[in-house]
Amino acid sequence: MELFSELMQRKALVAAALFFALGAGILGQTALERLTPQGVQSGPNEPAADVIDDTFVEDSLDQDVPARTATPTSVAYIVAYVSGAVRAPDVYQLPVGARVKDLVLAAGGLSDDADIERINLAAPVADGQHVRVPWHGDGTTGVEATPEERSASAGSGRLLDLNRATVAELDALPGIGNVLASRIVEWREREGPFQSVNDLGKVDGIGPALLAKLTPLVTVAP
Repeated sequence: MELFSELMQRKALVAAALFFALGAGILGQTALERLTPQGVQSGPNEPAADVIDDTFVEDSLDQDVPARTATPTSVAYIVAYVSGAVRAPDVYQLPVGARVKDLVLAAGGLSDDADIERINLAAPVADGQHVRVPWHGDGTTGVEATPEERSASAGSGRLLDLNRATVAELDALPGIGNVLASRIVEWREREGPFQSVNDLGKVDGIGPALLAKLTPLVTVAP
């Protein structure tokens, strides 16, 4: 009986120990679940992705890149009139420093009956200048004198050749306006070179009084 009683006591102790261990495990698991945040998965630590503020980048670019302002470029031009033996007589705009050749090319080139021996294609063209390309046998000059050249000619007392004078040169004579100057050139082109100063009287609008005033100022070169 004593042996049986001792065995029963040992079994009771073993059972109590098992119940204690089981209870401790359950309590530990419950505590662990309570301490672990919901939705958090255990795993290796991963570095957080860098977040770049787009506004900050744009502001930085605006500060680093200096503002660029467009520099306007200007090109100077002149305006000149070409007439006579060219394919398209008209007023043309050319860069400063242009030559008579450039003006002729702008007018489509020379006509077939142009007399290029009596015009300097390399001469510079001034703003507002009239360049007349002569035909064969018309007896006219090609490039109109500039205002400076006309002033120098008038100051020197040199006579104006009626067969080579341009409209602008004739216009500068006393009593001759642009209309009469054009008539003189048209008469010369139609009738041929002036044979004498008195032939001016044959031009419509030039009477004896005006002819007498012009006679000391003009000539007809042989």
